[in-house]
Amino acid sequence: MINVKKVAHQIKFDGMYNTVYTQVQESLNKENPTLEEIEELLNRDEYFVSEYKELNRYGELSSVHAKKLEIKDSDTSEIKELKTELNKNVQKLRNLENFEVDSKNSAYSIWIGSVGVMVIFMVHNIIALFSELYTTHGALVYTSYVIILLFSYWGYKKVKNNHERQHEKYKILHLDTRKLIQSGLENNYFTYEEMYEGI
Repeated sequence: MINVKKVAHQIKFDGMYNTVYTQVQESLNKENPTLEEIEELLNRDEYFVSEYKELNRYGELSSVHAKKLEIKDSDTSEIKELKTELNKNVQKLRNLENFEVDSKNSAYSIWIGSVGVMVIFMVHNIIALFSELYTTHGALVYTSYVIILLFSYWGYKKVKNNHERQHEKYKILHLDTRKLIQSGLENNYFTYEEMYEGI
């Protein structure tokens, strides 16, 4: 749901995307490519759009450039229905945007593993400083550490599986929304400018 014109403009003029712009310059073999040349490259090579979206994710910026469509009194019931559906889908896409990529390269294992290790460390310090449990009930203490590790692993699997479910939802919703937008544009229910944020 990106506006290629906006992406091209941001890559060329917004310092946040300097790394992508450098790659674009190298790919086009031009020091100062035009916006049209950048747009053409973006349409041709998905890599640059992916890099743009990745930077937005790190910067907690949205890459969903679709706007909420205005529903006019003069619209037919079919147009109103399509616009209402699109408005709902665009909002859902924004809500699910963090799940656009799969969990393969996520940091869930690091985050949850760190929490598990930290809990074990705190429990160890409390037991070592304030009790004799290591000498009197050592097996119980070490068993509790194993339980904490198993619980951490269970939490990791749960979060990862949830991410994958949300990712699948996002992919289906994204595809459906693109089809609806295409249909609306082809039938002149709205213009490209009405659908997407400007530069």
